[in-house]
Amino acid sequence: MNINCLLDNKLIKPVKKREEIVEAIRKKSITIKEIQKLKNTLDDKKMALVFEAMEDVTSKNPEISNRDWLKFVQEFIPSKSNSVKREASRIVGNIAHLYPNDLDLAIKDVMKNTKDEGTVIRWSSAYALAKIIQIPKYANGKLFDVLTDLSGKEKENGIKNQFLNGLKKAKKLRE
Repeated sequence: MNINCLLDNKLIKPVKKREEIVEAIRKKSITIKEIQKLKNTLDDKKMALVFEAMEDVTSKNPEISNRDWLKFVQEFIPSKSNSVKREASRIVGNIAHLYPNDLDLAIKDVMKNTKDEGTVIRWSSAYALAKIIQIPKYANGKLFDVLTDLSGKEKENGIKNQFLNGLKKAKKLRE
């Protein structure tokens, strides 16, 4: 599949493009190596579409990823584009349990996004951190207290609930 041709095709609606990319990733007719090559050629809107497809795939089949996925998406957590930033955080949340020893940079950047003005960005950050805190290494570490503090300060219920659900599951690991 030529992902550039697909993304540039004005006759295909974005939802259909996303579906085709999801299917191509699932069938492994497009790889992370090919996606990485697009990094400097796609604008934020097209990159967000690719990340939405990657998030869709990893939400249902996280094992399709590898460390290259994590390295690639964590570069985009501090993106200027809210759509890219949001999807990058969600992908990290989806695959974090597979790479517990490779999350330090992602955690640092996701933590910065918990202070973002945008509710969707904070929710995505809370989602990723709630998944990470369920990993025993982090459930028993200082991140637990940091997320407890963040959840207490968060005003938006949807975001607060992301933190609280992750902390609830992590607490069981601590017992």
